[in-house]
Amino acid sequence: MAQAQILRLSWVRAAVSSGEARRLREAAHLSIGEVARACGVDQSTVWRWERGTRQPRGEHALRYADLIETLSEQTKASA
Repeated sequence: MAQAQILRLSWVRAAVSSGEARRLREAAHLSIGEVARACGVDQSTVWRWERGTRQPRGEHALRYADLIETLSEQTKASA
């Protein structure tokens, strides 16, 4: 795994741990199911990520990072 991917995993895990990922999802009015489909995982996986019982890993985590980063940028642009 490339260094840039490792840094993205670290970033998304921090966003999950702090609750920022869930806050951004909810602010965008996205359901857990919509996020799950975008990331290629089950709804229960996103639910576990957001509640801290699992950490995002691998390719699915990178997709989740892309989504959360996009939501973060949209939030900043609209502020």
